[in-house]
Amino acid sequence: MTSGTVEAEVIELEATLVPSSSRSAGLPLSELLPRARLVEVSGQHACARTTTAVSCVIHVQAHNELVAWVQPKDGALFPPDLASAGVDLDTFIAIHVPRDRGPFALVRAAEWLARSGAFGLTVVDLTDALPPGSSVNWQGRLQGVLRQYDGRILLLTSNAYEEPSSGPLVGLRVEPRRGPLHADRFEVHSRILKDKVGLATELALTKPIAPTGLRDFR
Repeated sequence: MTSGTVEAEVIELEATLVPSSSRSAGLPLSELLPRARLVEVSGQHACARTTTAVSCVIHVQAHNELVAWVQPKDGALFPPDLASAGVDLDTFIAIHVPRDRGPFALVRAAEWLARSGAFGLTVVDLTDALPPGSSVNWQGRLQGVLRQYDGRILLLTSNAYEEPSSGPLVGLRVEPRRGPLHADRFEVHSRILKDKVGLATELALTKPIAPTGLRDFR
């Protein structure tokens, strides 16, 4: 099978979405996050990837589960913003991977954390770059661990709306967009770009607390 054929099949998978007109009004992603499936939160520019992931962190922690976040060293996480948003930092584990190790090191760290079975959610920040080569290899390993331990892994990527997801094994792909800022909160509108888990629902608009830097930028 040629690489061109593989790419065409992936794009076709992206196109087999449930039309928005057939989706019912739903809940935020944080309350719909499926177990044992890879979930991708993607976007560029005025997106709300980190904010959406933080909302998922808060929801998982509310159910007394530990959360891990894997990111390159000096990544986007800012503890004061996490705390003000409602994250319990005592049950939140951040793994900082040296940037010269590359994206494969981020994936390996996530696999190790998920394999421990100790975490209800592992977030992996792959916004700098995806691992090179076939995504089936690294996503297959993560998917296998998720099924074994009934876990959750959330991939953060910078893929644009018109681009395919990070790989064919992604079960759910969401693109959040940041809306207007009102006082200390802003609107987040999310749309489902790929649904192989059968949600058949629209994601609800959310109004999270804006990071301090965003509020100061007004």
